[in-house]
Amino acid sequence: MNAKIDEGVAVDRRLDWRFWVAESLILLLTLALIGIRSYRVVNDESRLHLEGELSLASVELIQDALKKNKGVFNTLQFEDSPGAGAAATIILDKIEALIQQHQLRTEAIGRCASACAAAFLLGSSRSLLPTTDNAPTYLMIHAVRHFRTREVNYGKTEQINQKIASKSLGKFPLKLLNRIFDDQKGTGDGEIYIFREPQRTPQGMHQVFVCDGRPHRLISECEALPKVTPQSLGIRVADASP
Repeated sequence: MNAKIDEGVAVDRRLDWRFWVAESLILLLTLALIGIRSYRVVNDESRLHLEGELSLASVELIQDALKKNKGVFNTLQFEDSPGAGAAATIILDKIEALIQQHQLRTEAIGRCASACAAAFLLGSSRSLLPTTDNAPTYLMIHAVRHFRTREVNYGKTEQINQKIASKSLGKFPLKLLNRIFDDQKGTGDGEIYIFREPQRTPQGMHQVFVCDGRPHRLISECEALPKVTPQSLGIRVADASP
């Protein structure tokens, strides 16, 4: 009798152990699923999306959204933006302040030029995303200019370049950023292009180009920088956002 009781106790203990393991696995699986779902929710609902030309009105919308939803948004996403027209420096300063205050990450889809590129490069982390229509995603950086006179504001441009270099932890060197001043006329008309995907040129596939201010029909007419990629400049090449 005792032997049977002991055997029954042993069986019960083995069953208890199996139940404990099963319950633990179920609990771990549940927590994992919650974690995955939370991560997706953060990705899906934490972005402030700006499309087209940047304006003071769009900046006010960002400010209002961040103020009313504290801790919700962590990413500023730009799509197909030529930059800003009038008040570009004011707009850039305001976006930079919001990025700093809320530690916003930045993403770009399609064209992100001028003030858009500068704002993007000031993000706490920076990612280039693909478009849905196979159009290229790229940045175009140039000097800050007065809206009416078109004169280069060298002081402001150099200040922004220093901040961009700092944000990249030195990966985007000032020496390269200052090449936007390289142009044949000496008027600071140079441009830097950074493509998410490699572009075909007679010299091979490249992603980063310096243009000298002359009219160019093809990016291959600009100077390609071998072995320079978005990643080497501290920019992440990412898949589409959820």
